[in-house]
Amino acid sequence: MTVGTGETVFAPRVGAAFGYALLWVVLAAVFFKAVQVYAGARYLVLTGEHPLAAWSRIPGPRAWAAKLIGVVSVAAFPLWIAALSDALGSLCIWITGVGEGKGWGRPAWGAGIILAVTCLSFVQTYGVVERVSTLLLCLKVGLVFVAVLIVRPDWAAALWGLVAPRIPEYPAWVVANYPDFRGRTVLLEVAVLLGAVGGGVQDYVGYVGFLREKSWGAAGQADGSPDRLSRDPSIIARGLSWLKAPALDTAVSFGSVLVITGCFMILGAAVLHPRGLVPTDADLYSQQSQFLGLIHPRLIWVYKAGVFFAILGAIYGAFPLYARTTFETAAAVWPKRTWDFGRLRTWVILYSALGGLLLILTGYKTVVLARIVAPFAGVLGCGLWCLAMVWVERTQLPAAFRMSRWLFVSTVVAGVSMTAVGCYVTVLSWL
Repeated sequence: MTVGTGETVFAPRVGAAFGYALLWVVLAAVFFKAVQVYAGARYLVLTGEHPLAAWSRIPGPRAWAAKLIGVVSVAAFPLWIAALSDALGSLCIWITGVGEGKGWGRPAWGAGIILAVTCLSFVQTYGVVERVSTLLLCLKVGLVFVAVLIVRPDWAAALWGLVAPRIPEYPAWVVANYPDFRGRTVLLEVAVLLGAVGGGVQDYVGYVGFLREKSWGAAGQADGSPDRLSRDPSIIARGLSWLKAPALDTAVSFGSVLVITGCFMILGAAVLHPRGLVPTDADLYSQQSQFLGLIHPRLIWVYKAGVFFAILGAIYGAFPLYARTTFETAAAVWPKRTWDFGRLRTWVILYSALGGLLLILTGYKTVVLARIVAPFAGVLGCGLWCLAMVWVERTQLPAAFRMSRWLFVSTVVAGVSMTAVGCYVTVLSWL
């Protein structure tokens, strides 16, 4: 559920434009967001309380932090549904030829995809989504990894780009041949990639909430609270031992995202960059088919299938995830009310689908939509999450249950970095 346009569109796009120079952004995005998710997951597993409920106690106007994260998340729902559906619509036109070169092509495909997945969303469960997404993720990891090995990239340049952070200039040919980049600061492309890779705060609020269904530690408790944590050494040891489960889950999930995104960026740098080709809103996927087409023309269909099912899986999983995000936000902001998840889920699906349809039918496309939503939901929102967890860590949890020093420092670094970049680029991109 965390693999979509960030990995299949923006990673190869950045690789095609800048070569291997921005691979470090992929590593930073994966590391920061893994720290973010694990910090929230460990709190839920230890206390049985969603982090949003703890953030509602941050001093100031009532539940202001939970409301802020909730507003950012809910605003992002239709934007990402539209971005993903437009990307898949572009792929469907390329595969079928239906609507190619027609103004109605992308909107019609995108709208049809939203309507079809909306219908499926009313009958799916988390278990189905998790199994389908895992299957598609494993298939895609294998395909792109083999492709990287076959094209033989410049591994020394890739390693240097991974470990040596820098902000390069646009190559002259990019600005000359692709008007889409003119007048755009490179930092905006960095922020879009940082925000799109792995997902945004709108995904992670719901993702952590879904951990209740796994019943790890105290996660399954309906009335969890840090006040109920025992000071008994044996109970403390048992509680901390439960943290291995979310740690492994986070490591596997984000490790997969790192491999997929890194491979797609390396392929963009090795195959497209030397040829002066960059995926744009007008042509998101056909140039990338060369990743496997250089090996054998028939392997283009393997590429098409892998990307199709990956994006479809991302859309398929988004609706129940957004419903859980809304449920956890509502429960944190208005704790005295009883919320019917099923009813709330219906309204969230309809809101996200109708909002996505409106954006699709008015002509917004994937790159433009991502430039709007990724900086504030995928970067700023994630940074605020980390900073809120720092407050929770020092004020809500007993010392015996707090993070290790390295995890605490990592959370601070992730929070400060993403908040600073998110604030700057959000203001810059919206002016």
